[in-house]
Amino acid sequence: MKKTTAILLSLLWAISLCAQTAYSTLGAEHEVRVNSNGSIGINLQSLAPASFYNKDSTKPLLAQAGLWLVAEDENGQYHTAVQYLSGKDSFDFWPGPIDTLTGQTGDISAWDATWYVSNDIITTHKQNFEKPGYNIPDEIANWPAQGNGGFANYLAPFVDVNFNKTYDPENGDYPAIKGAESVYCIFNDLADEHTASFGQEIGIEIQLMVYKPAGASTLFLEYFIINRRPIAYKKIQVGFFISGGCGNPDDNFAGTLQTFPQSIFILNGLDTDQGYFSNKTPYVVATFLNENLTNSIAFTDTELKNGQPKTNSDYLNYGLNIWKDGTNLTWGGDGTEEDTESDFIFAQSNLTEGIFWSEDDENNTPGRRTIIGKNTRKNFNQNNFIKLDIALDVGLLNDRKKYLDSITLKSARSLSYYNATSGIPTADINNNFRVYPNPTSGPLYMHSDQVIDKIIITDSQGVKVYSSENIKHTRWRCNVSLLPGIYTIQLITKSNVQSKKICITP
Repeated sequence: MKKTTAILLSLLWAISLCAQTAYSTLGAEHEVRVNSNGSIGINLQSLAPASFYNKDSTKPLLAQAGLWLVAEDENGQYHTAVQYLSGKDSFDFWPGPIDTLTGQTGDISAWDATWYVSNDIITTHKQNFEKPGYNIPDEIANWPAQGNGGFANYLAPFVDVNFNKTYDPENGDYPAIKGAESVYCIFNDLADEHTASFGQEIGIEIQLMVYKPAGASTLFLEYFIINRRPIAYKKIQVGFFISGGCGNPDDNFAGTLQTFPQSIFILNGLDTDQGYFSNKTPYVVATFLNENLTNSIAFTDTELKNGQPKTNSDYLNYGLNIWKDGTNLTWGGDGTEEDTESDFIFAQSNLTEGIFWSEDDENNTPGRRTIIGKNTRKNFNQNNFIKLDIALDVGLLNDRKKYLDSITLKSARSLSYYNATSGIPTADINNNFRVYPNPTSGPLYMHSDQVIDKIIITDSQGVKVYSSENIKHTRWRCNVSLLPGIYTIQLITKSNVQSKKICITP
């Protein structure tokens, strides 16, 4: 009987694991695996690194990366959902969306997928979709643009060429991706019991696009975190963690770039990386692009109070930026001694005097490191969403002592690219552009002191929902019917492009 039970349990475990085995890889200088449940840079079957320098499996960079979320409901109860994997069966997230009516999740096996699309594929489709005999590529035909049944009507962003609010690639529609190539996945924390953080579920659906600009090593992660439950959360800690990695995983240091743009990073803690990068110093940096960091904390693989989390209390405490025993993070050393409380661990800046706390200067012992950067959000209610944008970058140093200069430059470049391509151009103060009424449930009126050539309206995920060209007037009445939500209007004239946010009410 015991043998039969053991076999049955093994089978159930195997089925559960096989239900989320899909992945795509992205990048060249930094090749990263994106799993169907949103985990980054890790092989879910072996827990081996799946993040490599120049696609060389002997040169791992990340051990894993992903979300670390802690939410407090109105009754003061905490809910946790993390993507940190300490075992093969430790999952808090599974592929698929959440039914907006029933709260049920999609079938894990049916949604066990990642969607890779490149600009080259899209360009070919745009040029050929009207030609006889043209076969729509699977990457475009299978794009999860819209849900059915009780799932959200719009899931993955797409360009609605004929403005019929339906994804029909046979009529020219195509995925709205960012960068030269991207990977998309949809996942949730409701499909099963949480065996990573061992906590109560939050009830979130997450839509993630990972994209890479042409000719760059930087990968950008765009998260939409949606509350699909009828539960109001007073506060939610939205965290992103990186775990090294960096060649030999046993000789790393961690740090926080405290000045804007803020980043968390892991680098090799010795001058020589034995067996991997030799006399080069590898590092990985995650830059927070659309929000300032509230705090950060790092842990090791030891059994100490700053060691690897084992219980829900441990995961919760790290989400709240305190140690496993409930004591506060303090400045200096490894952050565990009695001293002045600190919001950021190993906080460093080469731009501001007085902010420099490095593991090197403290003579800490290199080892395995995981660091979490977090932002605090309030009032996360049903159907609210949180947008989180992260830049994930890597580098190799000839001179290890110059790591902070290199990381600061990487972070600044990532922020510059993000600002240049975020879809919200900077307004020209010399042009008076008004949209009214705002908010509204009816027609929109636009007024500019320059002749309007074109108007584009996109929703919160970047989907184009309305476009009009050759207007040739300074005033325009737009009678488009939009679902309630936040939209961006782009007004294009001969001299500039301007954007404004509008709110459509029921």
